[in-house]
Amino acid sequence: MEHTVAGEGPAPKVDPYEPALLRRPLDNCPRCGSWQLQPVVDVDASGVHFLCGSCSRCWRVELGYVHRVAPTTCDGCPQREVCAASWAKDHALA
Repeated sequence: MEHTVAGEGPAPKVDPYEPALLRRPLDNCPRCGSWQLQPVVDVDASGVHFLCGSCSRCWRVELGYVHRVAPTTCDGCPQREVCAASWAKDHALA
């Protein structure tokens, strides 16, 4: 059975070996609202985190939820110092 969109005929065939475009799971930084989120992969490549280029906070998206990434969990991340400075500032005692 072929699926159709009203007035457009059958859906186009997709080659299973063609790379697919992936939708970014996070459009804006949850803290500052910036769109400058850069994907960061740590050494063990266990997942992709998103570092905000505006506020230097790092985020991960998992099971539909957004979580702040603690820099101590990212061994070998090339952006660890930037993220750690932001983390320290946010968690400093008043």
